[in-house]
Amino acid sequence: MLVKTKGIVLRFVKYKESSVIATIYTLEKGIISVIANSVRSKNSKGKIALFQPLSLVELIVYYNISKNISRISEINSYRPLHDLRQDPVKACISIFINEMLNKCLKEEESNPPFYNFIQNSIIHLNEQNVETQNFHLIFLIKLSLFLGFKPNSTSDFIQQISNDSYYSENNNKQVLNGILNANYETKLGLTSSLRNTILADLLEYYQAHIDLGKINSIEVLHELLHN
Repeated sequence: MLVKTKGIVLRFVKYKESSVIATIYTLEKGIISVIANSVRSKNSKGKIALFQPLSLVELIVYYNISKNISRISEINSYRPLHDLRQDPVKACISIFINEMLNKCLKEEESNPPFYNFIQNSIIHLNEQNVETQNFHLIFLIKLSLFLGFKPNSTSDFIQQISNDSYYSENNNKQVLNGILNANYETKLGLTSSLRNTILADLLEYYQAHIDLGKINSIEVLHELLHN
């Protein structure tokens, strides 16, 4: 049957001479794999750009629940992300966010609140002009809520990481509390050292709940986000 849905591109691989197989988190069907023909050909008019990670697309697919891969009938962008592609810091943060989503997302059914959270976070990052360098920290906290293990308090978080003594100083604990309750625009005033420490602790906290493996984008993230 034909299904029309919004989707967030998670990744793609090249297939044959000019096609791709993409993994897309959709509003209507959760995570699906799709094949798009001839999007890498000379006459595709840049269609391959639609399959860049975190692209927000509207697509029509021939969907069959009994098949592992659906075929795309039509695909278009419903929200261009120019800043996300052109700004080095935003691009780096988007790579990290995409890597985390690929490791954490297992949704095989429709979950509109979760989809809308990810979509709105991507749009927010694209448009945000302040506190961009801390965006990924807040995103991880917000994402953990949808994954089912958001810390109930700073004490709950600290008890699940090995770097617990670091937060025995009141100021560090206060900063952590601020992050756990922050919005994307909240001014946190973090140094690069403190930002890196908290990111490492957040990832350790995630590891206690999900097998993340190695996060490949961390080094570049540290390089670009130094003060």
